[in-house]
Amino acid sequence: MRHGRGLAGALRHRPGAWLVDPVQHRRDLPDRDGRGVLIGAVNAFLITKLNVAPFIATLGTLYVCRGAAMLFSDGRTFPNLNGNPEYGSDTFRLIGAGDVLGLPISIWMLIVVALIAAYIARRTPLGRYMYAVGGNERGAALSGVKVNRIKFFVYMFSGLCAALVGLIVSSQLVASHPATGQAFELNAIAAAVLGGTSMSGGRGRIGGTIVGAFVIGVLSDGLVMMGVSSFWQTVIKGLVIIAAVVVDQAQQKLQARVALQAEAAGK
Repeated sequence: MRHGRGLAGALRHRPGAWLVDPVQHRRDLPDRDGRGVLIGAVNAFLITKLNVAPFIATLGTLYVCRGAAMLFSDGRTFPNLNGNPEYGSDTFRLIGAGDVLGLPISIWMLIVVALIAAYIARRTPLGRYMYAVGGNERGAALSGVKVNRIKFFVYMFSGLCAALVGLIVSSQLVASHPATGQAFELNAIAAAVLGGTSMSGGRGRIGGTIVGAFVIGVLSDGLVMMGVSSFWQTVIKGLVIIAAVVVDQAQQKLQARVALQAEAAGK
């Protein structure tokens, strides 16, 4: 599922050329975000209907979409996406550079999406079903949960979020290139793991993931300010992910041991 962010981001950057035609861009905005949702649906179909392992399915579609983005754009960069005031299309850059009440618009978008996701996850039956499917898919199915529907929703929502990220980044750069989001999937995995999301499923919080994203951002900025090579930055991020997973597994084993001891003491 994590790779879905990278693949949708790659495809999302390719259509940056839509701003070259300022008359069409307003109608194309929902269409471009819809493509992210469609990619998520493709992932869900591969996983639920064709029984492809999630990691393989999302990794495969990542490369397919990244390659398609390169083919459709011929590997070109689409610069100067400022729009044209005559057509009322000069507001695209505000998504990445504008602010409301002193906060960047991109931060407001993060807040809105995070609140929606947190509400769904913690306050609705759908959210409880998602945790159930992640923790014990077979048990959830036997309990009457529509597992495939839950997976479709999760992957499609992930695709939508990835498309929004592509939109924000293109606006910040005022340019678009199909290779812009190549390292985003690594950051997404690192943020989720550092935020307490279990790689085995069934555990994680939106707030924790946001904190993890901030940690990764501070780490990346700190490494840049220290003059650390970009190659070493990737190595360090990979080590951080491994360390977080090791700590998570150790914590789960400790919790299971404590639960067994408590159960034995109760008897």
